Amino acid sequence: MRGISRMFLLLLPGAFFVPFLFFRAEVPPSGGRGLFCAEVPRWAGGKGVKYRINVDFSPYTAGRDPSSGEGIEEKALREMMQIVAPFVREFRSYGTRNGLEKIVPIARELGRKVTVGAWLGRNKDENRKQVDELIRIAKTGRADRVIVGSEVFLRKDLSENELIGYIRKVKESVPAGVPVAYAENYDALLRHPRVVKEVDEVFVNYYPFWKGIPVGEAVAAIHGWHQRMKAFCKGKKVVVSETGWPSGGKVIMGAVPSLKNAAFFFKNFVSWARATGTEYFYFEAFDEAWKAKHEGPQGAHWGIWDKDGKLKYGAEVFDGKVMKDNWSGSIPGGPGEPKIEFTFVSERYDPNGYCAGRVWHVRPDRNKVAVYIRVRGGWWTKPDWRHPLTAIRAHGIWSCDITTGGVDPEADKVAAFLLKNGFQPPLMSGRSSLPAVLYQRALSYAETKR
Repeated sequence: MRGISRMFLLLLPGAFFVPFLFFRAEVPPSGGRGLFCAEVPRWAGGKGVKYRINVDFSPYTAGRDPSSGEGIEEKALREMMQIVAPFVREFRSYGTRNGLEKIVPIARELGRKVTVGAWLGRNKDENRKQVDELIRIAKTGRADRVIVGSEVFLRKDLSENELIGYIRKVKESVPAGVPVAYAENYDALLRHPRVVKEVDEVFVNYYPFWKGIPVGEAVAAIHGWHQRMKAFCKGKKVVVSETGWPSGGKVIMGAVPSLKNAAFFFKNFVSWARATGTEYFYFEAFDEAWKAKHEGPQGAHWGIWDKDGKLKYGAEVFDGKVMKDNWSGSIPGGPGEPKIEFTFVSERYDPNGYCAGRVWHVRPDRNKVAVYIRVRGGWWTKPDWRHPLTAIRAHGIWSCDITTGGVDPEADKVAAFLLKNGFQPPLMSGRSSLPAVLYQRALSYAETKR
C-alpha cells in the first residue's frame, strides 16, 4: 500500500482520494518512547494472547531506508520479528533480497507461517533477481504462498503483459500446492481481469483513509468493496492483503489520523473479518519514518507498534474482543420515500474527479446506483461499461470515479439513479439524452451541473 508498497520510491496515492462531507474529531497521536527492545510486558512469550493476526511486515525502522539500497541485518530482523511473533499467525514480506529473504527462516523458527513477496518495479534486472529468489525460496518448502509484485499498476511500473509474464514464470516454477498471488489496490485490480484469471489467489488492498472516508464509515466501505471484489473474482479466493489506519499525520477530508481512530479501525476491521470469515493481512507491524517523505506525515504512523517496538494499540483485539456489526447496514433514515443525493462532485477539469453521495430510506444491499456524465453534449456510463452499477455502503454512502479516460474531465453534468438490484441500466456512449426507462425504473434520481 501506502507504506510498504511504496518500498522502493513510490507514488502518492492521491488519484484515489474521494472527498466526503462529514464531521471530524481528532485525538492527538502518541509519540515514540524508549529504546528498541524485545520486551512485551503484558504478553511475554505470547502468554495471554487470545487472538492472533496476519501482519504486513517491513523492518525499516531506526533510520533505515530501503531506497538507499542498504540491507537489513539479521540480528535486527530477528529482534523485530520476536516482538511481533506472539501476536501473529502469519507474516507477509515485501521483497526477497537485501536481507529480506531471511524473514522466511526466522518466521519458521518462531513457529509462524509466512507469505513471501517479490518486489517488482521498473528495473528489469532487479525484477529478475527478485523472482529467481522467490522461486528458490518456494522450492525450499518454507513458503506457505508467494506474491508476485505489489501495486505495480498503481505506480505504473509495469504493463499488464509484463506482470502476467512474471506470474506465469513463478507458477511454472514453484512446487505444486504453493498458491501464487498478486497484490493490488482495489480500484486498479478491477481494471485488470486478465491478472485475476492468472493467479491462484487474489490479494486486494483496501484503504478507506486515502479516500477521505470517516473512520466510523470505513469498515462499512470495505464490506461493500469486498462483496464487489468477490463477485468480480468469480469464486476465486480473495484475501485482504493490506488495510489500516494511521495514528498521526494530516486529515484527508473526513478521515482523521489519530491514535484513537487507529485503535477503533483495527478493532472494527478485525471484528468484520472474523464475522465474515475473511482472511487478511493488517498493515503494518511497525511505524517506519522513511515513508513520510513519500506519503506525507501520515506515512510514518501506520504501525501497530511504534518505531521503538512499543505496542501503540490493539489490546482489546489481542484479548479476543470484538464489536457489534456496524458494516452490513440497516435502512438509512428509517422508513420513508427513497431518495438519492450528491454530497460531493469534483470540479470540472479535475483529472482525478469523483462524485459521492448518500441514499435514504432503502436497504443499501438491495439497491445500486447508476452514474452518468455528460461530455460535449453526450452521456456516458461511469465508471465504465464493465461496471455500470455502483455499490451502496452500509450507511447509505456511495462514490464513483467519473474520470476514467478521454475527455471525462470536461463533463459539465452528472446524473445518479437509485435502482433496485437486478435491473441492468442502459450503457451510454455519447447519446444526447438519457433513456426514459432510467427515470421510469429509478426509485430516485439526482442531477447536478459542474
